[in-house]
Amino acid sequence: MELFFNECSLHGQFGAIEEFETALENLMEMRQTAIRFNRELYCNRNGINSKVTQGLTIHQVINSIEKNKARAFMGWLSRTGPYWEDTRGHSEGEYFECQGEIVTDAAIGECAFCTFSNRQAQLVSITPSNWVNSPLNVSWDRDEGVISSQVINHISQATLEAELLKVKPPIESWEQLEKQCRQNYTNLYFSIEAFTYLKGQPFVATCAQSFIDLMDILSRFKSSHVSTGRTNEGHDLYQDYFTGDCARFSDSTEREKRDFENEMTFQHPEKENEKLFAPYHGKVKCQQMRVHFTWPIIADKPLYVLYFGSKITKY
Repeated sequence: MELFFNECSLHGQFGAIEEFETALENLMEMRQTAIRFNRELYCNRNGINSKVTQGLTIHQVINSIEKNKARAFMGWLSRTGPYWEDTRGHSEGEYFECQGEIVTDAAIGECAFCTFSNRQAQLVSITPSNWVNSPLNVSWDRDEGVISSQVINHISQATLEAELLKVKPPIESWEQLEKQCRQNYTNLYFSIEAFTYLKGQPFVATCAQSFIDLMDILSRFKSSHVSTGRTNEGHDLYQDYFTGDCARFSDSTEREKRDFENEMTFQHPEKENEKLFAPYHGKVKCQQMRVHFTWPIIADKPLYVLYFGSKITKY
């Protein structure tokens, strides 16, 4: 399950810095609960500019807060993250709305996008604020019409812990990533060597989760290809994830294909004397990692997943 700090819950509502400091203690307790369950709490890169009082931002009040509290908070918010924008799923051109406000480009929009994509995701909000209700109803205005989803929103450590106790523990190694992929996505053909490129790479839990997210999308996309073409779900998946500037899957450029042809050519998983050129890839933005697979996708032919590892086309 992915957790997002709702930066909209900081909207200048505090009358005094001391009130904000008390609310901050509760927020950091929830973050520590997430860490205890090996979960990250994603935040916004611009969160430091959120309003605490009507006239002051976090950046302007942080030196007035007890030193250790300020150091822990700023270490997360302004230095280490992780930041949900690095693995962003929804594009800037989408229209998400919640409680009468546009929440595109906000953690609420990203969290809702995850739930629309059949991924577990929940919010953590500061209290008091205008965002203490749970669940929050988020609508997504698409060309096909408006759809809505309910997002669980936590304002206390107790409710967050109760939810975390319900879900499976996160992946803790590249070996677990491989095992989960091979077990869960049986309509994808993972080559024997596909995961070997991760050996020697430091394990990063957020990257592993991003790989899982990509495989979930790719598996659904493969299943949406039938003898008559793509299903309606397939067309939606293509529009959501394979097109646009923020596409999570794309082809390599012609220059990259020329300059890195050997590196993007892999042993055929079923034919000993054949090679497969696989420049099409999914993107894991944190740590600049990629997964390469065969393209185009055809209903009655295997989709070979051939590479998990660092970005190949580095200049």
